[in-house]
Amino acid sequence: MLTTGLHVVFYYDKYTRYSLNPLIAAIDKATRDVTISLASSLEELQNKALYIKSRGETCVVVFSLLTTMLTNEKFLSDLVNVVRVLKSKECICIVGGPHATGDPQGSLKSLGFNYVFIGEGEKSLISFILALQEGIDVKRVKGIAFTENGKFVFTGVEERVDLDKYDPFPYWRGIFNPIEITRGCPYGCFYCQVSYMHGFRYRHRSVDKVAYYVEVFLKNHGRDVRFITPNGLSYGLVTAHREPRVDLIEQFLETISSICRKYNGRLFYGTFPSELRPEHVTEETMRTLSKCVYNRRVIIGAQSGSEYVLKLLRRGHSVDDVKNAVEIALKYEFTPDVDVIIGIPGETVDDMVSTLELARWVVSRGGRIHVHYFIPLPGTPLGGKKPTHIPVEVKKQIARVIGSHRGYGSWLNQEKMAWKIIELRKKGIIQPSS
Repeated sequence: MLTTGLHVVFYYDKYTRYSLNPLIAAIDKATRDVTISLASSLEELQNKALYIKSRGETCVVVFSLLTTMLTNEKFLSDLVNVVRVLKSKECICIVGGPHATGDPQGSLKSLGFNYVFIGEGEKSLISFILALQEGIDVKRVKGIAFTENGKFVFTGVEERVDLDKYDPFPYWRGIFNPIEITRGCPYGCFYCQVSYMHGFRYRHRSVDKVAYYVEVFLKNHGRDVRFITPNGLSYGLVTAHREPRVDLIEQFLETISSICRKYNGRLFYGTFPSELRPEHVTEETMRTLSKCVYNRRVIIGAQSGSEYVLKLLRRGHSVDDVKNAVEIALKYEFTPDVDVIIGIPGETVDDMVSTLELARWVVSRGGRIHVHYFIPLPGTPLGGKKPTHIPVEVKKQIARVIGSHRGYGSWLNQEKMAWKIIELRKKGIIQPSS
């Protein structure tokens, strides 16, 4: 048993706080005599951790990282230095999130963390904290990786989380965020980390549980109700299926809509931070959305206007599915914001032209285009591939679409980040999966 207090300090960054909030809630609910602090900068985190150690307490420092965060050279340098300093003072430095899950070896060797949490963190983090409190060897905890005698060790996959058993945020601390209603994705698109981090089956939070958290949020002076899900129209499905569960989506939205009306809240669905798969945009689903939601825009994940690229990415839908979704959305008076990605490995100029043709068609119908540049994320099938360079003429055509005020996106900044990630691989900071 610990003879001193245990203090957990989270690096509470704006980019990752949505993934940290469930972990904070889980520790609060499952442990006793654990103090939690939040630090919004690396400097603040280091100062807090060193002060905790000066009082003789056990200190665990928790990070959640996105790969794109490491493309900021100053942040990367400062992160490595902070971890080194804190480890020298016997702080336990742990990391999870999409980057650490995709690159556990680089997170240990290059970034210097003591332990990496792979996949979902709720169960593993609770077990880790309880093991520290009880004096049990933390290396027995499932779902973590570490180095021992120079060798990489992974303790095995922890069981998937039942969302109903965990809070989406620690509301008792006055902390709220969009409610995660679905985790996992059966499609395994080759550029996306969701399936490879959370599994190839959908898991949903029940309507009753979601309703509870919506009401708590609105009672605490919240107004705009939003949700986190890889596909807003997957609710009720478990595996990949072209036919959405309209009955369950309708039950879900009508329940939440009635609560929002009671508290003068606004229900947003099919918009950030989620999207809709095009084949699930049907007359029935959009009719239901039109009755229940406040937003008049929806995000449709097309990703490409090339049938070849859609198959390459394992998207599971066609270009015609995208066009059909756009037409149905417009019919029910929703403006469709259509996501496309350029620079995908294996994409040809003809494929890019096909995507541009789709973009122009969407704009001509009254929709908007959201342009992304391919980012090679660790842990995905395309994570080790270089992006395809975009010809100048194609860039000009994209700029024209955006200049028409019917397109948007940080694709030029993403292009810079993508090639910085390639450089991080070359330098060995991101390491190949074994």
